[in-house]
Amino acid sequence: MQISRQINHTGRRHIKRSEVQIELIETKDVPEFRVNLRLDTSRLPANANVYVEAYHRNTSQRFDFGTVSTPSYPDSLKLDQLDLTGPTLFRVKVVDNTEQVGKLIASAEGLSPRSEDESQNESLMIFRSSPGMGNLTWKMAFDSEKPVLCINNRIPEAKSLLLHNPMFQGLILPAAFREVLLKIYIDEAFDDEEGWTGDWLSFARKIAPQELADETDQELVLDWINDVVAEFSNKHHLCRNLILKMEDQSHG
Repeated sequence: MQISRQINHTGRRHIKRSEVQIELIETKDVPEFRVNLRLDTSRLPANANVYVEAYHRNTSQRFDFGTVSTPSYPDSLKLDQLDLTGPTLFRVKVVDNTEQVGKLIASAEGLSPRSEDESQNESLMIFRSSPGMGNLTWKMAFDSEKPVLCINNRIPEAKSLLLHNPMFQGLILPAAFREVLLKIYIDEAFDDEEGWTGDWLSFARKIAPQELADETDQELVLDWINDVVAEFSNKHHLCRNLILKMEDQSHG
């Protein structure tokens, strides 16, 4: 299968997700964040400036983290100049300040922070309460370092319900799982081994009842995806738990 890939014609280096860890702290009146930068300095000019930017829609807030060789942290990391009506994403920029002042040398875009209450284990999907969805209850977004399951923020305690309520889980998770695998198929990315695509494929292949015989055969791929989703549902007893939850509510 031929896979289309974007070629970087600018010479700009892409900062790997593993080089940046960001945690969002929302327990205060004004949210703030923590960041752990582990940049590969061997490929960057020592005196280049490092910036972390938080952004949502048309608003952004930049923080100066010193230089590649001499990092420094700002006194305040409060997000007090940002539109907070939706999900906050981050980008990291390494900028030249000598030969070509202002030239972007390296960057990472669309970084989603961890919430302080999220478990520290690696997750395949981000759950996010999102505004501006009208009467749509949920949707998938693929503009981050992992697939994002966006839940309408008009639903009270939506994120908590998805994490803990068997009815929400049983009705949403199988469809979301299928949509992610279909996205990988549409993008012709079944051979990818890195990033979130590789993580998802590794996870799917572990629970698949059988190997996918031909990645170019659409009917076989769709059947394989259905089998994987069914096995995932069986493994987590999604239908049984949903029924038990309904029975519990009817008796309550």
